Amino acid sequence: MKVAFWSPSRESLGVTTNMACIAGIASMSGAGRTILLENHYSIHNIADIILPTEQTSELREQAKYYAKYGIEYVLKQIYAGKDGAEVIHQSAVPLLYERLLYLPQSYIVNREVFNYEFGLVQEELFRCLERAAEYVFVDTETNRNLSSNVILSDADLIVVNLKQDPQMFDDFFRENASIREKAVYLIGSYQKDFEFNLRRICYEYQIDRKRIGAIPLNTELVSAAAQGRLLQFLSMNFYKACGRENDYFMRQLKRATMMLRQNMIQVRRNKAADDAPFRTGTDN
Repeated sequence: MKVAFWSPSRESLGVTTNMACIAGIASMSGAGRTILLENHYSIHNIADIILPTEQTSELREQAKYYAKYGIEYVLKQIYAGKDGAEVIHQSAVPLLYERLLYLPQSYIVNREVFNYEFGLVQEELFRCLERAAEYVFVDTETNRNLSSNVILSDADLIVVNLKQDPQMFDDFFRENASIREKAVYLIGSYQKDFEFNLRRICYEYQIDRKRIGAIPLNTELVSAAAQGRLLQFLSMNFYKACGRENDYFMRQLKRATMMLRQNMIQVRRNKAADDAPFRTGTDN
């Protein structure tokens, strides 16, 4: 199943961190293997928040000297006719006892070339990704470049990342009608005491409460992510959170993760129901 994490705003809304948190909790809860990737180059990427500094440095060193690294290598191998699922397993970084995989990025020198190569093999790429893992989480670039548009169009669900700002909600619902049908929502850096809270958001924008979640701001998480130890923070607080702030954060994060899981399950059921007539056939 393909899940795109995206924000309509160029502001820093923690899309990458939110995706890593959801993926980490889902993997720890036994939801099935998840693979993470991004379709764009960023100074602060997934590796920076889930891999300790020494491991990130090692990956970047390999990127300078070896071709067998990152999503560009996977794209080229698929285009050459290789077994994409096998290439992905060889190129991905296993985490949480291989319940979570990260397909790292290399240095994307030319974005236009990357978008072109991505477009050539995107259908086969996602088929291979879904063979490698039950869930494919993609950190998608805000500016809706070519590959982002392809991913958003092809995704089973789109996790729209927003903040507690009525203007941002107004802009999203005015400009993005085409993706609303398969959108679920995450409110990052959520503060429950704000007047523009979840209840009001659901009421004013007619959002089903089962399609929205909140991830509160947490200072320890921010510090852990800056050191590449986000997964360690989640693991330490998964069963019994340390402190009131962490307890509130983990409860809300688990609720947001369950919200997404329930929507993924529903999408899977709907797809199975749609495919049923083709599997059984009809006799006249």
